[in-house]
Amino acid sequence: MFLLLTFADRPKIDEEFTTDVNEIQNRLVYKNAKGCTTLYDAVYLALEKMKLAHNPKKAILVITDGEDTCSRYSLLNVRNAVKESDVQIYAIGIVNSYYSDLSQGRSGRAVLEEMAEITGGKAYFPNSVYELEDICTKIAIELKNQYILGYSSTNTVRDGRWRKIKVRLNAPKGLPSLSVRAKTGYFGPNG
Repeated sequence: MFLLLTFADRPKIDEEFTTDVNEIQNRLVYKNAKGCTTLYDAVYLALEKMKLAHNPKKAILVITDGEDTCSRYSLLNVRNAVKESDVQIYAIGIVNSYYSDLSQGRSGRAVLEEMAEITGGKAYFPNSVYELEDICTKIAIELKNQYILGYSSTNTVRDGRWRKIKVRLNAPKGLPSLSVRAKTGYFGPNG
């Protein structure tokens, strides 16, 4: 299932959940970048919409320059919502390498990298539009080849605080290079 949400002056659902990839692609072809950027509002809305999704594996693909110019929600609001969600975020940062703050390693790039890292996703920053198809293919392959791990915490404290986790891989000899990306933590039970 797919959902298309665009954002400029405000986030807007352009296509509700559908299995029709062509409809999503057709709507994307005619989108122009304009207006101010409500990235944080859009991510927040996307996370809310994902609560209604029925698939056990949920992911958001954000295509943006990573800058936010006029959201109602703050980065802190979105960071907390991302931590509470069970959604992976993949980001494609589209930048103009000569003029963008992203090319200088400033806020927009860091925001996209942080959202992706918290959720176990990944941020990509292509140098050319010609890399987009390859990046989307990599994301699709990764989503199809993921494992779900679970564990029971020995921490019985019910304080609702953020608990960091780290997943490591001891790869068997003879296998090709493997990598691990996982959520960086979770909120413990409260009360």
